[in-house]
Amino acid sequence: METNLILLFISAAVKTVILISIATFLINKWFNQKLRYATDFPFLNALGFYIFSLGKLLDIYLYYHFIDTPNLATLDDPNALLLGKIRFVLSPILVVLPYFILMLVIWLENKKKMQKILGIGWIVLSLVAVLLAKDYTQFLFFNMIIALPVIVLSIVSFAIIHHQQKLPQINSLLITIGWSSYLITQIVRPFWISLGSSSWGLTWVGEFLELISMVIIGIGFIRPASYFDKNINEIIKQKLLEDDGSFEIEECNEIYNNVHEIEENPKWKYDLECYIP
Repeated sequence: METNLILLFISAAVKTVILISIATFLINKWFNQKLRYATDFPFLNALGFYIFSLGKLLDIYLYYHFIDTPNLATLDDPNALLLGKIRFVLSPILVVLPYFILMLVIWLENKKKMQKILGIGWIVLSLVAVLLAKDYTQFLFFNMIIALPVIVLSIVSFAIIHHQQKLPQINSLLITIGWSSYLITQIVRPFWISLGSSSWGLTWVGEFLELISMVIIGIGFIRPASYFDKNINEIIKQKLLEDDGSFEIEECNEIYNNVHEIEENPKWKYDLECYIP
């Protein structure tokens, strides 16, 4: 077996392990919150990473099964189209879905009905497109239509969030950088196949570059923003006043009564910052 092909299997396997590890960390973070919702950022990102890992496992099978014909469009194997449909249902449809929901939460926060209509409509149209695809070229075209708008919207949304210093519990700058680099890796990914001596060329390089971009996104959902410390007192004040309303606040933003005891409990802060209503 050629070196590039061995590196391809290794890169796909490493990516799967790392993404599952990050997703598990995010799920544990989500479970440790006092309040949990299916639209919470840690949960949605973990869900996307788990599904992406399943897609990578299928990729490993495809890399091996079609070792001599990396372009699925030229295959005469009747199972090729079925495998292609399964692959494209996993990714991009199911992988992008959590991030599509995340965008709905950001832009249509209080419009639950509209969120459901757009979410269900996007899923149905995406599934119909992939299931009706007749060749690999159409798969690639539908992949662009399904994933590209969500990726671009994610880049724009998190860039705006960082500029406005919103959502300090996540690092929107890192997420913006991660999604931007991921978009670049998807654009240049086809070129790696044409390079190198093996059947799949230097696809393993594309796998590692894609992994780096996704790790950046994952870290962005784990680490707070640089303006976290500046905003934490305001968030605590707001939550405390919502809960009681009897706390006395002076101009210097000091919170009295029980707030000092609460502030000394890092876990309480952590839960508060992870919670997104």
